[in-house]
Amino acid sequence: MSNHIISATEASRNFSIILNKVHYQGEHFDIKRGKEIIAQIIPVAHQKTSMKVKDLKEFFKHLPTLEADDQSAFEKDIKEIRTKSKFEDESWD
Repeated sequence: MSNHIISATEASRNFSIILNKVHYQGEHFDIKRGKEIIAQIIPVAHQKTSMKVKDLKEFFKHLPTLEADDQSAFEKDIKEIRTKSKFEDESWD
């Protein structure tokens, strides 16, 4: 199995060839637009249903982010929920 980084243009021009390499040779393709990898083409059998702890940093790096105003609103909502939700101390002692 090998991993290739290709441009979106190259992917569109060679889509059938790429699909054959993915299906028959198990190759993986990262599709890049500009400086950013935006998609992957991998065999269905290779989709991960779990991951190792060591891979979490890379996983989180590719998650979408919130805009500044959404971050502020989200933080406000969390604070409001915490102040309205008074949980009793349920220690296990």
